[in-house]
Amino acid sequence: MATKYKILQLLLLVTLFVTTNSIQAQQTDISLRVFPSSWYNSYFEPGFDGGGLCVTYHPILNKVLRLNISAEFSVLRSRNEVLLGFGINRTIWQAKRFRISTEANLLNGIDLYKPYPLFVGGIEGLGRFDYYLKKKLTLFVAIGARVTACPGYRSFGVWKHSSWPITVGVRF
Repeated sequence: MATKYKILQLLLLVTLFVTTNSIQAQQTDISLRVFPSSWYNSYFEPGFDGGGLCVTYHPILNKVLRLNISAEFSVLRSRNEVLLGFGINRTIWQAKRFRISTEANLLNGIDLYKPYPLFVGGIEGLGRFDYYLKKKLTLFVAIGARVTACPGYRSFGVWKHSSWPITVGVRF
């Protein structure tokens, strides 16, 4: 239980640091995610898996490429996860107030199982639509596919999941 609170405190500190730093704030987003699911351990089982909160920082590499560095806490049907993500975002089309992009992320973190947390890893791909309200304020939605696995839980039950994350957020 103490580990869960330490992780939440660390996530809160990262969120505060990223959102209060004036230079980084232009490329930071906060989003809420829901996870409609499809497969558990390779068995088809549609349903709603849960939701989460994600904070992402996007350093710009060039006109069409950005890095994704994220921290996510998710409360899901069979587990709670804390994930750190690293990936890339590529602009496909951009106009004055609109931007369409794709992103791919590698995910590493822990599932908060008792008596001790277990490693979880995964990959995800998303399509993203941004609408610029102001120069430094953007609303966005994203949808994609995600696969996560917790090998340490394999002998106990559900250890591999696939879902279709739907994300709504704001970038500032």
